[in-house]
Amino acid sequence: MFVNEAISKEQYEAHNMKAIDIRWRFGIPIMDWTIDKQNNIWLRLCHKKIDTDNGKREIDATWIFYYKCVLFTVFTRQMSAPKHRIGLENYACMEILDIYIGDRYRQGNVNKLFPVEFPKEFAPQKNQILQSFKKALEVSNAGLGMASTTKEFIVDLIYEGELV
Repeated sequence: MFVNEAISKEQYEAHNMKAIDIRWRFGIPIMDWTIDKQNNIWLRLCHKKIDTDNGKREIDATWIFYYKCVLFTVFTRQMSAPKHRIGLENYACMEILDIYIGDRYRQGNVNKLFPVEFPKEFAPQKNQILQSFKKALEVSNAGLGMASTTKEFIVDLIYEGELV
């Protein structure tokens, strides 16, 4: 079961989060996460960019998703709600733009120059990993984490054009 909580100094060091923060946050540490301790899974928002230039409000985000000893980096785009969801509070429609393991970043993929490809070595666990990522997003309130004041948050997560 996922919960939002503060990261202890020991946990921060054990998961080498300083290196993650330097890479994605310019050295500004993030001291909370969404974690499922029983299943050894956690999620942290590393970077967020809001774009309103095209008349739509799109939010691009970079997440670090630790799944049972494997560190994934996931790029998402939060898009406008579909017609049947307009007006819902505590809702986000997010598309996975890219997902990769560790440092195997395919430069440019977040701009759709290459097809999104789930890491082959985890293909048999793909659905389970994506469902865990979606659940962590919901509990984190799409990145608000401990700052969230809502009890329930709904995420429609899209991967390869399909709802997860």
